[in-house]
Amino acid sequence: MSNKLHVLVVEDESFTRQLVGNALIQQGFEVSLCESAADAVTLVRDAEPNVVVTDLDLGAGASGLDLLHVISRDYPWIGLVVLTAHSQPVLVGEGQVPAGAAYLVKSAIVDLNDIGAAVYRSISNMAHELTGRRGFQKLPELDVFYVSAPQAETLRLLSKGFTNQAIAETRGTSLRGVETIIQRTYKALGLSHGGDKNPRVEAVSLWRQGKVQVK
Repeated sequence: MSNKLHVLVVEDESFTRQLVGNALIQQGFEVSLCESAADAVTLVRDAEPNVVVTDLDLGAGASGLDLLHVISRDYPWIGLVVLTAHSQPVLVGEGQVPAGAAYLVKSAIVDLNDIGAAVYRSISNMAHELTGRRGFQKLPELDVFYVSAPQAETLRLLSKGFTNQAIAETRGTSLRGVETIIQRTYKALGLSHGGDKNPRVEAVSLWRQGKVQVK
């Protein structure tokens, strides 16, 4: 089984679908593509991707907004990224986009790495939303820490129990490189080796609680 994050891209426009898909593949994601909400529901049911990136306007049939609500209701652990021409987190038709979805305004994309950053942001957003749904105390804004996309990916792998060597092999980098990014992640989270608590355990705990956001 692949250790890569699996992203489903739903876009009825072929050029944009391929562009987004290729950008994510180049950033190390496993990617599936489809052009309709109906196909997306089938793929989500069969493959359960980690994140769904969808346009709001999918042409004929169910809209991206419809798809987002189905996923939010039936698969609340899946991250959601909205590809949109609208700068405000609102609607097309009736209803609002589910809480926790990350936004990617097409006209504002200046770097294709922005797409990968939005994917990581959606994962941390959904973790935060699930914490609220499960009855935990809502986290104040001051308790949210911001990290880079590579740091977020490292935290994700740490949360799955990966050793530093396993992270290096998964990310295709050196062990020293992983150790450096982990130390920088600890610093971004306000953690150090000098305290009573293990910074690795604390970092994973913050990630699982949804207190880490991608900047």
